[in-house]
Amino acid sequence: MNSGKLIGAYVFGSVGRGQHDSLSDLDVLAVVENGSGKVDEALVASLIPDDLTPLKLSISWYGRNRLREMFQNGELFAWHLHQETIPLFDPHQFLKALGQPNHYRDCLADVASFQKVLSEIPLQVSRNESNAVYEAGLIYVCLRNIAMAASWALCEKPDFSRYSAFRLRGYYPCPISLSEFELTMSCRMAGQRGLDPPKGVDRSFVLDLFERLEHWVQGLTIALQREALHGR
Repeated sequence: MNSGKLIGAYVFGSVGRGQHDSLSDLDVLAVVENGSGKVDEALVASLIPDDLTPLKLSISWYGRNRLREMFQNGELFAWHLHQETIPLFDPHQFLKALGQPNHYRDCLADVASFQKVLSEIPLQVSRNESNAVYEAGLIYVCLRNIAMAASWALCEKPDFSRYSAFRLRGYYPCPISLSEFELTMSCRMAGQRGLDPPKGVDRSFVLDLFERLEHWVQGLTIALQREALHGR
């Protein structure tokens, strides 16, 4: 259904932060009128500056009311948008009119949600070693989202970069190396973009990463619980 009414379109993500590189997608938020459906993607694409068109376009579609609700609930994605959007089409300054999101209160719940996904990885990769690349990509997703949520309590402001796990303050450093993390990121991108999977990713690699991360995330949860007691 492409009969919707476009209210606003905004770049966010690594491009919005000014941190994009050859691995980055062009993340675009498209806000449409409630109940009207999407607009033609070509319309959104036509708004993109020429210097950004080589990047792979990834559009996130939201209705007006849903975004307003997210800001009222203080959801982490609302803070993501509040910190780093660049308007492409914004005739009514929609996001600016929403103001600052309310306090983010779901840090522990969001960490627990991705911790649960992480905990299921050993079983899946043990059942079938051909799942190793996919499960390694899931490690990237879980670790990044856990770190983004934790950054609310442990950093001066939420960190939505892909390397947020290596920038947390007041807690032990991430127990996997940057090169190992980037290998999991390559696994995720291989699945999303249909690229050849990286070499060196097998069941033992995935299980080794999981073993190190499991205890680190458990300790991180305890640290966040302490922060919550102090009202952060």
